[in-house]
Amino acid sequence: MFKNPLLRTVALGAALIAAATPSKASASVVAPSTQTTGSSTVTMKVPDVIILDYFTNINLGLAGQTDSYDHSSYEQSNLNGGDQTIDGTGELTTDTLTDAKLAALKGSDVNLTLKNAWAVRGFSSTGKATVSIDGDSALKKASSSSTIGVSKLQVQVSGGTASKSITTDLKGIQKGNATLGDVVMGLNFTNTSVSGDYTGTITITAVTM
Repeated sequence: MFKNPLLRTVALGAALIAAATPSKASASVVAPSTQTTGSSTVTMKVPDVIILDYFTNINLGLAGQTDSYDHSSYEQSNLNGGDQTIDGTGELTTDTLTDAKLAALKGSDVNLTLKNAWAVRGFSSTGKATVSIDGDSALKKASSSSTIGVSKLQVQVSGGTASKSITTDLKGIQKGNATLGDVVMGLNFTNTSVSGDYTGTITITAVTM
């Protein structure tokens, strides 16, 4: 194309310069980076939690007793045709009767400790709870005046002192950390005159401290 060697050299040099110089249209523009941050306070309100395990029904049964007692001899001699009432030797009196084997039938209180009849737990692993018990003063039979007296009603944690209200430890919310407790009650059968089912109600209350 260029017959003149000088022109060809000049043109080649211009082409090399053009190739080595980037055009303004193709040059990339790098913007400076920007950043901002913010902090939020997250609040979760945890209520005071306590869990009480108890039994809806407590079923107890008194052992039956059908004993008989031999009092040796009842004797009366010289009976005649006019005798209708006999005071024999060895006749029974209240002093000579044999006591019933069962304490309940002697009029004594039957004191019962119902082991692990309730359990309490809460969130705190070092907190305390008050556990109290209340209930009827007697168990009653429907359509009857016959009753079983409740002479005492208390709660206790094994190894502790029984009372109407106790303070016990909370060891955490998991069931493996629950505090197990007993119900202590005394039953008296002095005013019991009819067989059958006798019912009453007890209430256990647990409160965090």
